[in-house]
Amino acid sequence: MAPSPLQQRRTQNTLLFQKLLNLREGASPFTLVLDTLEQSGWPVVREFARRAKISKSKIIFISFSSLRRKVSFDIDSFVPAPGKSLAALREEILSHLPPPPTTAPSSSSSATRYLIIIDDLHTLCSRHTHHLSPFLSSLLISPQISLLATYHTDITLPVTKAISSYQPPSLTTLTYLATAILTVSSLSQVLARKRARDKSLQEPVFGLDEHREGVIVSFNGKATEKIIGVVVNIELRRRSGRGIVENFVLLPPSTSSSSTKLSGLSEFILLDEHPLYAPAPISTGPGGDAGEEEVETTFNLNLTEKQKRDREGVVMPYFDAQKEGGSAGPGEGGRILYEMGAEDREDFDDEEDEI
Repeated sequence: MAPSPLQQRRTQNTLLFQKLLNLREGASPFTLVLDTLEQSGWPVVREFARRAKISKSKIIFISFSSLRRKVSFDIDSFVPAPGKSLAALREEILSHLPPPPTTAPSSSSSATRYLIIIDDLHTLCSRHTHHLSPFLSSLLISPQISLLATYHTDITLPVTKAISSYQPPSLTTLTYLATAILTVSSLSQVLARKRARDKSLQEPVFGLDEHREGVIVSFNGKATEKIIGVVVNIELRRRSGRGIVENFVLLPPSTSSSSTKLSGLSEFILLDEHPLYAPAPISTGPGGDAGEEEVETTFNLNLTEKQKRDREGVVMPYFDAQKEGGSAGPGEGGRILYEMGAEDREDFDDEEDEI
């Protein structure tokens, strides 16, 4: 049987996400990762770096807020950005990249690919707002170069007088330039919101949206939650102009899979196929009826044994007339027995009855 259109779409989106993680040529020159205080985008960045090392791509790490010893994956070049002008930073980055091609780019797969990772775009967005787009575009001098940058959506940018009111916000500029946008969120929070929607309750809020004073405690830090995984909302913009939006769950490497364990790669599945997110099947009893434990109501629908015996002992009015061969004799079953009361006689009209 041919797969349904939904299955075809999910399979295609899964292959496109795998192509994006593997840095295939033409997948996405500029990938933007949006994270929050509740869920860091570092697992997604680390997965890009792992797959880049497997494909023997060179990684250039541009650090605005990270220390060299804190980087948990292998890199080829580490470029510290604090204290440098934008022109000096650009020249240092370009020194680690191949020169621009003078001829038409070849489609040979043997060419070395480069992955530029920017750990934080806050400094560029706050101090070099006017030069943000030219700076990022100037780094993509070759089709073999891919740019991966992280933007923290919870960190507010300072308001300066140099920014014109007609200039779009930095985040708007970044989302316009990016060919792929990965928005990460906590799997625990996504599951909590889904449970609220299933019960027709108001969805809970987390982090800064709670508007609480004091220290912010992450939802992931609770000991009651043992859910592992990161939800990644991918928005991929293809050359045809047709965008693709899908939700995935990025899981850590599974110990049960030997091939995945040896490669050190993370697994990813569709959010709808996650066991904790997919709707639970309704269990049925031996008679085909749904299990009573699945029904959640504010009142009890079951009857006790005493209530069942009392119900069987109740004699319904005119019950004998409904049976064939009742008190009226054979053939009189099913007739209506009605005795007019005193109240009914007052409302009875002989003329109306004749009509």
